[in-house]
Amino acid sequence: MDLDLSIAFSFFLIYLGSWCYVAASYYHLTLNANWTFFMALSIAMPIVIIEYCFTLPGNFHLHRSHGFDPIHILIVTIIFYFVNLWLFNYFIMHKKIESGIAELIAFLLVCGAFYLTSVI
Repeated sequence: MDLDLSIAFSFFLIYLGSWCYVAASYYHLTLNANWTFFMALSIAMPIVIIEYCFTLPGNFHLHRSHGFDPIHILIVTIIFYFVNLWLFNYFIMHKKIESGIAELIAFLLVCGAFYLTSVI
């Protein structure tokens, strides 16, 4: 597999895993407001298992084959969480972004952390 395509595939696996994490964490909030803890857990746990099936191979491949540090992988995953949470809130929960500037600043700080850990 080509090097760039291999890295992109690993990022794609981590992105899919972060999407599953966001769905497991928040999707039950849109279905029924009266869920019990165990009902929500019974929905979330299978999705979290699927998340691990995507995320762990992506993390392993980035670390083993391309030398990414765990902190780099974590920051990339957090960036994907940010993006997926925004998409989820806007398209599924139909919530407007109240403080777009604060969200953008937080996102840029996380991206800056990735850059600084790459340079240092």
